[in-house]
Amino acid sequence: MEFSVKSGSPEKQRSACIVVGVFEPRRLTAVAEQLDEISEGYISNLIRRGDLEGKAGQMLLLHHVPNVLSERVLLVGCGKERELNERQYKEILTKTIKTLNETGSMEAVCFLPELHVKGRDTYWKVRQAVEATQHSLYTFLQLKTKKGEPRRPLRKMVFNVPTRKELPAGERAVVHGMAVAAGVKITRDVANMPPNICNPKYLWEQAQLLGEQYDSVTTEVVDEAQMAELAMNSYLAVGRGSHNESMMSIIKHNGGTADQAPIVLVGKGLTFDSGGISIKPGAGMDEMKY
Repeated sequence: MEFSVKSGSPEKQRSACIVVGVFEPRRLTAVAEQLDEISEGYISNLIRRGDLEGKAGQMLLLHHVPNVLSERVLLVGCGKERELNERQYKEILTKTIKTLNETGSMEAVCFLPELHVKGRDTYWKVRQAVEATQHSLYTFLQLKTKKGEPRRPLRKMVFNVPTRKELPAGERAVVHGMAVAAGVKITRDVANMPPNICNPKYLWEQAQLLGEQYDSVTTEVVDEAQMAELAMNSYLAVGRGSHNESMMSIIKHNGGTADQAPIVLVGKGLTFDSGGISIKPGAGMDEMKY
């Protein structure tokens, strides 16, 4: 997926699809009003007719809107303007991306980062848009023989910001959003692997790959002999239920300054929670891995 940011007016966008918002009840956003004006009321007539109420998550895809350069216009319901919060903004983005990916639009210009979200700036809105895009399009295909995907999947997203002076913040948000999304993807891939593949050794190998890919990352492993020396007896006891050797992976990211205090995240590193499956109710057990 390719991401970029720009600052421009909607009537000048030539793309497979342009994405604009509609508030409830049937009220066009400022960007949608600009498209409505150049289309001589085409959009407002549809809204007035009841084709879209503007409730959060509603979608209406329009083709060949008069005088609009883009092939499609996707109207996105954003709910009530004053009630738009962080959670709702993310949910709207997620549904927007899923809809775009099914339309055959391989690229799109999205004006949703121009929406007002209380207490949040352009950087936050663009970064969330990037992360939502990557998360929405995630599929786990490693173990599938037929890797089905849309015939014309979404390949490029352009996020529009209100002014040119906000472009640097938007560009920084794209870089950070892609980094976070890449980390989430690795985690989801590992979590989706069955335990007969994703054992402690496999987990350690994935950590090693990170160390090879990034200069700022170093890795090490604690094996059973070292665990015994450290008196990690509870950890070793759990591992004795498997024929696989217990291994604890340690990943260090050295990206901060010398005066910054370290942040330590500790996980169990278990690849099969047999105790959890035996003790807890079966309903929703598959959700434990997330």
